[in-house]
Parts: sequence; structure tokens; C-alpha cells
Amino acid sequence: MDSDDQRPMLDPGDGRTESRGVVPEMWGKCRAMHGPQHILDGAAPAIGFLIGYSAAGAEVGVFVAIVIAVVLGAVRLMRGDSVRVVALAVLVILVFSLFVEITGEGRGFYLPEVALSVVMTVLFGATLLTGKPLSYTVTRKIRLEPAEPAAPALRLRLHRRITFAWFVFWAVHVAVMVPLYLADKSVARAGAA
Repeated sequence: MDSDDQRPMLDPGDGRTESRGVVPEMWGKCRAMHGPQHILDGAAPAIGFLIGYSAAGAEVGVFVAIVIAVVLGAVRLMRGDSVRVVALAVLVILVFSLFVEITGEGRGFYLPEVALSVVMTVLFGATLLTGKPLSYTVTRKIRLEPAEPAAPALRLRLHRRITFAWFVFWAVHVAVMVPLYLADKSVARAGAA
């Protein structure tokens, strides 16, 4: 093994070596694609909405969320992010804001997220039942997962665990957000998100 290659050699009978190498590899690819930064960028308009809504009402909350989304979009464009990705991020906030206008209530801002949480829980759960974990399909599609993995059975087992973790994440989201949404507790709901 030369000094540039620090990956452990795989023992075909040891799935643990494969799993330990896959998770850091996928996290590295996620970081290379600025995944954590995109998560923070996505949360900022929702937090801005909550602050504006709590301080002065739904219209101010919508205004603050849109301003934050546009400013973050400009920063992301200057960093070299794709115009399509930035436009989609701003569009999401506009859609969330539109739901405030449609419902006439501040909690309408969170309605698309509640719906998304329900859909994602069902999707991740259904793919676990079918034996084709959603994380495996998605990571192959976006090329985080090699087209021909070295140990397909081990990779599939790992993705069952990853998909199960995502299922639990979305199910907890639903369990927390739906009752809060129905009770119209915007401040607590934003803290749960």
C-alpha cells in the first residue's frame, strides 16, 4: 500500500471494514458538494420567518424569509453555486410563503414541510418493505455510489440501515410537526424542525 492510499484493504469476509470505509467516503462527498452549508442555508429563511412572524405577524415573517432567501441566493451565486439550485431554493421559500397567503395563517408557511415529511416517511418506509432502499437508489442516481460496487450485498445492507435511519428521522418529524401544526404552535414547531 503506498503512502497516498490510506484506505484499509478489504477482507471479503469482513463487512465491518467495508461499512467503515463507506460512511466516511459518502460524508466526504456530501461535504465536497457543500451539503452541510446547503442545510444551513435552507434553515435560515425558516428561522427568519419565525422571528418576523413572532415579532410582527405573518406578513413580516414572509418578507423576512424572502429577503433572507434572496440574500443567501446572491451569496451562493457569488460562491459559484448553480443558478438552477439557487433558483430552486428561493422558489421553495416563495412556495412556503404563498401557503401563508392561501391559508391566511402563519402556520401555512410550514404546511409544505409537514406534507413533505409525511411523503418522505411513506417513501422511505415503503422502500424498506420492498427491499430496495431509497438511499441506495438515490446515491447511485447522483453518483455518490459506484455503478458497480465491490461488494453489492454489503453496500445494500449498509443502505438498508441508512434508509431506516432516514425513515426514523422523517417519522419523528411527522410525530412532532403534525400535532404542533394542528395545534398552531409556530414557535415550538420551528424549534422542532
